[in-house]
Amino acid sequence: MDSSETTLSGVVDKVVALKPETAFVVLAVRVGDEARLSTVVGQAIDARPGQVVRAEGVWQESESWGRQFRARQITLLNPQGAAGLVSFLASGAIKGVGENVARKLVDHFGEDLAGVIDGAPERLAEVPGVGKKLAERIGNNWRQEKDTRDVLMFLHGHGVSPARARRILEAYGDEAMARLMADPYLLARDIRGIGFKTADALAGELGFAPTAEVRKLAALNEALRLAAEDGHTVLPRQATVAAAAALIEVGVEAMEGVVERALAERRLQAASIDGEPVLQLRDLAAAEEHIAARFAALAARAPAWDTSIAFDEVEAKLEIVLAPSQRAALEGVLGANVSIVTGGPGTGKTTLVRAILAILEKRELEIALCAPTGRAARRITESTGHAASTIHRLIEADPARRFGRNAERPLEVDLVIVDEVSMVDTLLMKGLLDALPAEAGLVLVGDVDQLPPVGPGQPLADMIASGRVAVFRLEEIFRQAAQSGIVQGAHSVIAGRMPAFRSAESPDCFGIRAVDVEDATDKLVQLVSLRIPERFEFDPVDDIQVVAPVNRGPAGTRALNERLQRMLNPAPPAVLEKGGTVFSVGDKVMQTENDNAREVYNGDIGRIVAVDTRARLIDVKFDHKTLLYGFDDLDQLVLAYAVTVHKAQGSEYQAVVLLLLRAHGRMLRRQLLYTAMTRAKRLLVVVTQGDALERAVRTPLPPRRSRLASLLGKDST
Repeated sequence: MDSSETTLSGVVDKVVALKPETAFVVLAVRVGDEARLSTVVGQAIDARPGQVVRAEGVWQESESWGRQFRARQITLLNPQGAAGLVSFLASGAIKGVGENVARKLVDHFGEDLAGVIDGAPERLAEVPGVGKKLAERIGNNWRQEKDTRDVLMFLHGHGVSPARARRILEAYGDEAMARLMADPYLLARDIRGIGFKTADALAGELGFAPTAEVRKLAALNEALRLAAEDGHTVLPRQATVAAAAALIEVGVEAMEGVVERALAERRLQAASIDGEPVLQLRDLAAAEEHIAARFAALAARAPAWDTSIAFDEVEAKLEIVLAPSQRAALEGVLGANVSIVTGGPGTGKTTLVRAILAILEKRELEIALCAPTGRAARRITESTGHAASTIHRLIEADPARRFGRNAERPLEVDLVIVDEVSMVDTLLMKGLLDALPAEAGLVLVGDVDQLPPVGPGQPLADMIASGRVAVFRLEEIFRQAAQSGIVQGAHSVIAGRMPAFRSAESPDCFGIRAVDVEDATDKLVQLVSLRIPERFEFDPVDDIQVVAPVNRGPAGTRALNERLQRMLNPAPPAVLEKGGTVFSVGDKVMQTENDNAREVYNGDIGRIVAVDTRARLIDVKFDHKTLLYGFDDLDQLVLAYAVTVHKAQGSEYQAVVLLLLRAHGRMLRRQLLYTAMTRAKRLLVVVTQGDALERAVRTPLPPRRSRLASLLGKDST
């Protein structure tokens, strides 16, 4: 392979492959008088035969596809010469123009054809068989192609990739250039994958002053967006202004009057919490207000079911004995239209859900059971015997987070029970409540002490804090769970006490000390590949899950996955590489996107069972089905020998090996440690270093700022 960058110029002979959503193309290009076509692989929009192509990149040798030019940048220009014009016009770009008409046009006008189409397209009607309407259509299409290329060249010159450029064109159409010239910060708000920094750089190149009003307005929006990334739905007004000023490196005084304009233009929303002025993004403000109103309305209704309970029948059916605290909680839940059940591991939350289902199913109620993730939904299905789905599937979410079920088309249910509700963020909770019929009931089940949602807000914690809903906190640890060192250790951690790692007499919770990151990862790999499988007879791939706080760095999941892959799958029969990740037969992988159509969801873990290197396809066997992935779909998968604590939340594993090191810095938090520990069913091993464990135990997460508790505390009806 020649790794030195060079330039390739030629004419597109054929578009071999094209994926519009990513702008990925494979072009067959004729270079000069060379008899053999060159294969160019890269990103470009609307490539067509006949166009002049200029590509910058390197030559590579592919085992499957031969010699290719891997382009870092592809520039497409107007077709040149008679042959190029014929190819371009006959490529399908213009309806009604095939090769025959294209040749007539070229024969009549020769190499002046491009100029005629540009300046006087009505003259095309001089050619026999080309009427006025077709001439007009050719002219319009040519202009659109030219306008598109002008926008693409403009965007590319300012560092915008072809894939993102396509999204910009789809969003703004013919107005793209005008809208960007007026407000380039639209990109950060409207276009997925383009952030404030890219938009700000573009604004600078377009001549916007550092103190331009449009820049300051965008900075306010960005300050609140960054706060939402950290989980907050609101920020104090002064803090928002200070953060925005810091983003664009201007003094706070320069932001004077900008907030009032943002509010007047309905870009932001103002509110007050306990007398403190706060600002919100409008979508989050609307979501919290909607949640409060719907929640209050639902809670004000009496339940639509018979609230009597025959405890003896329930206990006989489920073959259990309910403790007094569980009986009291069961009576409370069935006596309220909306209720919350919370508690730590081993306190009987699932038992309570089973009892609720046993009672209400007998009364022929339509009950929907759901959870935030696919694995959590399957786990509650196994525990209760009642079919559960993800919340996204229940309310028919699409990739743009629009919901097919809503107030106009509500769910056809009498009761919705949501498990693992601590993972549900503000926007998803809003979508769920919007889909509930006015007369339905709602039971929210989860551990409020776990990590809050990845997205903005903390609906469960806010609902509990509001005091406006029936909350049943299960605190009694039942006998079988009380014998678990994992359960006892988790309860100690959430109370701010160090967990007591056990000896061989109770071998389910261990701590391993390491000197540094290298020593820790060496010990972790040895534990997973040898020590735990030999001692406990766990399969190193299927039964053991490595968990770490972060993705990046030498102590992150990416580095751990590479090491564990080499150790646990050293000589696979077939491999496929994409984006630096090698996918091999036998590898453990995780789905990273929700796909309702294929019933596979973010967080689902499977094993690669087949790799077709020639067709670039892989088969992944999940718990519930085997799915085929094309090469373009591999972005949905990551190696999953090691996963982050956030990705593990909602799942349980036979054995968990948790890496907790000083290098994890500000991720060393009590709720993160507690959440990680409670993923383990039969064995927990914590590999730690120095005072990392102690820091995690004594350091709770900083409080999230949200408005929902305040709204719920008011008379939202």
